[in-house]
Amino acid sequence: MKVSLMATALAVIAALTATQARAADGETLERIHNRGVLVCGLRSGVSGISFSDPQGHLDGFLVDVCRVFAAATLGNAQAIRVVRLPEKPQEYSAVEKHEVDVALTTTTWTFSRDISYDVEFLMPLLHDGQGFAIQSEGPPPPLDRLGPRTVCVKTATTTVLNLEDHIRKSDLPWTIRTFQTLDEALQAFLAHECDLLTTDRTVLITSLAGYRQAGMGIHIYPDVISREPLTPYIARGDRNWYDITRWILHAIILADARGVTAADVQAGRIPDDPELHRMLGHAGTAARTLGLPDDWALQALAQVGNYGEIFDRNLGIPYGMDRGMNRPWTQGGLLYSPPFR
Repeated sequence: MKVSLMATALAVIAALTATQARAADGETLERIHNRGVLVCGLRSGVSGISFSDPQGHLDGFLVDVCRVFAAATLGNAQAIRVVRLPEKPQEYSAVEKHEVDVALTTTTWTFSRDISYDVEFLMPLLHDGQGFAIQSEGPPPPLDRLGPRTVCVKTATTTVLNLEDHIRKSDLPWTIRTFQTLDEALQAFLAHECDLLTTDRTVLITSLAGYRQAGMGIHIYPDVISREPLTPYIARGDRNWYDITRWILHAIILADARGVTAADVQAGRIPDDPELHRMLGHAGTAARTLGLPDDWALQALAQVGNYGEIFDRNLGIPYGMDRGMNRPWTQGGLLYSPPFR
């Protein structure tokens, strides 16, 4: 009985400690306003997603999303500070400790991550799937007909688990070779130390683009073996910040679905659509309950653009990447905005 009571007491203390460590409602936005910049946790070095150009300028799809949050909350898309997050699983600790306001990495929203860490996943921003690349002078054999192969993969990720499941389920004669970083796996693949490279298909397309253009005979299979909803996340506890970040993302998705671009907003070319007018601050003051100015969505769109513009600028035009599932629901995709009402 004493052991049981002691265990219960320890559990209660642990729960109270965890609760005290969480951000209070409204605390995150207040902290952002006080410091004058939004702090985004990113992982650099992934072309098209989050990378530094030769001049040292940070850019990419997720960097632009960081700027969207800054434009909506501070009125200035450039008011950001980037913190490079460590590799998984340590990256979650940085968010739990409030070292960043929002984590923007190619992190898959999964059941175990959702319940194991004190973080709150927002909504998928990139719907992806785990793919494979192979070096081949001509058209390679179908993926499911490859014989014995060695596969390069980054460790401590869902990618390894997906690969293990796929090999076991399909009874493939493949050998797994793990690396601490994606770059290490990539370099081993390019050096022919393994036959296949596997990671999210979007990352394969952007990371291998230069080598493919140089004629290295790298083929990326259309096949995917998993669902990878790549999702931003924040520290759990601040419901106000959770609502703000989600509705900012809904705004750029709705604008994309209605075809409203940054140029349209800048020029005042807004369709005669009551929902768009509500979202852009021309009617109603619902956003004030969140601590946002009436023009929060207008600033985000005018300064950075809608979802489609962000995707095309970073992934579509430079890499010829098709949006696929990342189209709005009006075009058969999975990006869906609840009503602004």
